[in-house]
Amino acid sequence: MKKSLYLLVLVVLLISVAFDVSAGTSIGGTSGGSGTSVKIPEFLFIPMHDGIGCGRCPVYTAPTMEAYRCNDGKAECNTNYDMYIGGFNNEGWLMVRYGTNNGATRVGYIPPKYVKNFKHWKKLDFSYVKTIAQSKINVTDNPMSNYSAFAYLDPGETYYILGDYNYYGDWWYIECMVDGMIARGFIEKFIEK
Repeated sequence: MKKSLYLLVLVVLLISVAFDVSAGTSIGGTSGGSGTSVKIPEFLFIPMHDGIGCGRCPVYTAPTMEAYRCNDGKAECNTNYDMYIGGFNNEGWLMVRYGTNNGATRVGYIPPKYVKNFKHWKKLDFSYVKTIAQSKINVTDNPMSNYSAFAYLDPGETYYILGDYNYYGDWWYIECMVDGMIARGFIEKFIEK
């Protein structure tokens, strides 16, 4: 009985790993017009009921202290409440999705020094596909139904597609520049001509 249960668990794990590796979207020709197909990894957030217990933490749109910070440079989350994690990058920044006081949702990164005691296995895995905006594009840190833009990309502006987020809507997760600072956010998917 134990051997059968062990084999069943092993099969389920292997199937889930195979599914995770194959998840994502392929796009062609966005990187310098080469016409090659590039796999954009799909990602999800993991619910953390009752939070992660690190108190109030500043949140940046990208994993660097020099990144753009929403809410007039004061974006923060209280990690003692329900929230969602996307995972850690190699430098220890934790990507989170959390609710704001006004009922919106925000996605950003908590610096390593605030989350060093929170241990979790999930690592971020993003692409870095150079793309040129063909039209004006809204950039949001809220990929939910009540989103609002924190920045705009103008036609001809360069940005980088990092990930594919489809849990709420159909979004590219991108990196761009906002007011001379690096920023990450979500744009609605589009089909380039």
